[in-house]
Amino acid sequence: MITYAYAEVPAQAAQPQATTPPLFNMIPIAGMLVIFYFFMIRPQQKRANEHKKMLEALQKGDSVVTSGGIYGTVVSVGDKTVEIKIAENTKIKVQRSAVSDKLNAQDAVNGKEVVQAEIVK
Repeated sequence: MITYAYAEVPAQAAQPQATTPPLFNMIPIAGMLVIFYFFMIRPQQKRANEHKKMLEALQKGDSVVTSGGIYGTVVSVGDKTVEIKIAENTKIKVQRSAVSDKLNAQDAVNGKEVVQAEIVK
């Protein structure tokens, strides 16, 4: 014959214990979301807005760098494309979004950022 054994609940466990409110459990998660916003999302949005303004302000004669690393001077600007002169008698047409940076006049003059390549025929 099988007899069943039942566990007895101690007298202390039978009394309801004080629990923390659910709001206090959400505070660490909300804190992490705030930190994530200020350190990750907001700076990225700021960089994206600055890049958008730079693309809108492109003009003929600006020295630029494409996302592929090609240095050149803007020859013409269209709605979605930019024509860039990269060497004598060499022009390329790229999407406006492919322009990653606009160089300062000082960088172009001093040669700090701009690398000039000679084409040997």
